[in-house]
This record gives sequence, C-alpha cells and structure tokens, in this order.
Amino acid sequence: MDKRKYESKTLIAEYRYLSENENFRFSETAYRLKDNSIIIEFDGACLSLYGLKLSFKKNIGRKGLYSIDDKEYKFWKAVRSDIENGHFVDWEEECNNQYEEIWQEQYNKQISIEHENILEKVSGDELPF
Repeated sequence: MDKRKYESKTLIAEYRYLSENENFRFSETAYRLKDNSIIIEFDGACLSLYGLKLSFKKNIGRKGLYSIDDKEYKFWKAVRSDIENGHFVDWEEECNNQYEEIWQEQYNKQISIEHENILEKVSGDELPF
C-alpha cells in the first residue's frame, strides 16, 4: 500500500467491543480518504474475535487495514450499530446533525431579525392610517 495515500484521512465511524476481559476487546475505525474511498482499521487484542465478514472472500482479521466499498461500509454500519454490548459512533451522521442544527438556528435568527424589522417599521408614527 502507498502510505502517502492514507496520510490524510477523515474519521467517519468507529466501533469498540468492550468486553469485560481485555484479551477479547477490539476496535474498528472507518476512515474516508481523499479519493472518497473507505478503509477500516481493525485492532484486536490477543484473543479477540476474527472480525467481520464483509463480502465474499473478504473478512477483517485480528489486526490490519482493509479497503472496502460503499456497499460493504453500509453493511458494516448496519451490523455494528445493532450489537448491544459494543459502542458504535457514526461520526458522519453526528456532523450532519450538528450542521443541520446550526443551519436551523441561523435560519431562525434571520426570521427573528426580519420580524423585528417589520415591527419597528409598523410601530407608532409610521402607521399608514
């Protein structure tokens, strides 16, 4: 693999299996690269599970970096988000939700300012009758 290709990556999701026994714990971290491709970095403890089978002839082993496509990424997210004793965070969704909240807040402020301007124009002496 060309390491320069992976220098600039954006964290998009992560999963942590938090077993009581530290020897069984593992983590999977998904990144989006500059070229819009997706990689998953798997880091497992010495007795951790073998990983996840994402597609035919492609499964994540105990440690490593794996390139996956969008279909495999959606499958991975669906499986990992449903596991009860793990911790899954979809950072892309979190960022999108924050962006929508900020946009909605700015929109509401703009509407409020426009309403205040209208009320100022209509106040007291400026009434047309």
